[in-house]
Amino acid sequence: MDKSLRPMTLLMAAACAWALGLLLLSAFGLGGRQGLLAADGVAPALPEVSLQAPPPRLAAPEAYAEIGQRPLLNFDRRPAAVAIVNGPEGGGELDATLTSVMITSSLKLAIVRKNEAGSVHRVRLGERVEGTGWTLVSLEPRRAVFEGPGGQRALDLRAYNGTGGDAPTAIATPLPASSQPVANAGPAVQAPMPSPPPAPGPATAQMATAAANNAPPMTQEQQVEAIRRRIEARRAQMRQENARAAAQPTK
Repeated sequence: MDKSLRPMTLLMAAACAWALGLLLLSAFGLGGRQGLLAADGVAPALPEVSLQAPPPRLAAPEAYAEIGQRPLLNFDRRPAAVAIVNGPEGGGELDATLTSVMITSSLKLAIVRKNEAGSVHRVRLGERVEGTGWTLVSLEPRRAVFEGPGGQRALDLRAYNGTGGDAPTAIATPLPASSQPVANAGPAVQAPMPSPPPAPGPATAQMATAAANNAPPMTQEQQVEAIRRRIEARRAQMRQENARAAAQPTK
């Protein structure tokens, strides 16, 4: 007998031993617990599971009526009185005055003042006046149109008519050109200073105020002319004061 066995012989011997062992195991019941499929070859259906919704944890709204009838945070455990507002945005007429208008390429703004409350509000085009139901729908240089519960209402820009207020400040009459000192005409001679006009008394001030209140409204041209005269009078007064200062001898 050859002492050296070939590897193929060993491999064949191992395969025969494995087959013999598998035969013995099958004889003793290996795989006997596995059942056969049905005749149609389809596995049995899974059992049906029915899910039921849990009962609600909150009770009916009627069960919580006691909370509204006896509020916990009130001192007397009684409901507090609530004021009823006429609509969510307020209503009624628009009692306001248009005081300013601003129109630019990127901004259209109107400034209105409520006559009753005296508060001032800035309203952009398309926005509502705070506390009212009126919306700014149109804006012109001297006019604004608002739309609200009562339809549309136009407000004209408030302009100063020249009446009311305090009396204008009294301005001294400038001296004529002949009384002013001439430069380089010899030694400086101090010109006599005119006496200041008497201060108006209470009756004179009241008469001036009454006359200003009863005066007819000034037009725009008259207002511009009055402002121009005041500027000229002020300039003449400044020239007179400078001449007096130059005429005084230096120490």
